[in-house]
Amino acid sequence: MYRIIFLIAVSLALISCRGNDKVVSGWEINDVYHSTIITPNPTTGEKVYQGPPINTMDAANTYEMYSLRSTKSKEGAVSYELLVQLTYYSKWRYYDAASVRNKPTSSFKVVSREAGLCEQAGCMFKELLAIQLSDAFIKENMSGFELSISSKSGLTSVLFVPSQYLKGYLKAVEGKNY
Repeated sequence: MYRIIFLIAVSLALISCRGNDKVVSGWEINDVYHSTIITPNPTTGEKVYQGPPINTMDAANTYEMYSLRSTKSKEGAVSYELLVQLTYYSKWRYYDAASVRNKPTSSFKVVSREAGLCEQAGCMFKELLAIQLSDAFIKENMSGFELSISSKSGLTSVLFVPSQYLKGYLKAVEGKNY
């Protein structure tokens, strides 16, 4: 009897641990706000805002680290991009496309690809990607959004940017509460 209860408890715990956690608490808005790094450029008058990284692991054992970065001009115009670093083992995946709500994004860019440490299990590979996001897109998706990144090898990584992250980040960039 105790074995059955133990097995059910372990099974439920393992099921609850799979996938990206989409429930984020309200205190994280202030954590994102305080963790956003602002770098001014005195020569041009621009400011670069680098949000804190979100770290997850997907079903294909891909370590996903992603964050928002934006540049604000001296005149106040803001451009946004989602920086994504995917780390995995085995062979190159060659990520080449991103989509939101099954619509391809028009500005997918591979920043770098790097092969690292090789062991018996295989080599470690990193791909750094940048996806441009419009100001309108960010404001329309304040409840959070999912972004799918596809590779030539057929694997897809789904990234979730939660509402609290967006609110805290925009609080740092625009100085407003959302």
